[in-house]
Amino acid sequence: MRFTNNPYEGFMKEKSYFKGVPPSLPPKGSRCDGCPYWRGIGCVFCYREQLKPPGNGR
Repeated sequence: MRFTNNPYEGFMKEKSYFKGVPPSLPPKGSRCDGCPYWRGIGCVFCYREQLKPPGNGR
């Protein structure tokens, strides 16, 4: 079924086979190695122990 007289309408209805760029992996041996939240930079979860206040945490 065609909705317009546009010659590109059939092309626009085709399924896209572009999968996108695969995500890059964190460096091996880094604290982010194996992190499910890796998006190209270290996240708060990876640096959580560095964000704790010094002392006994009070």
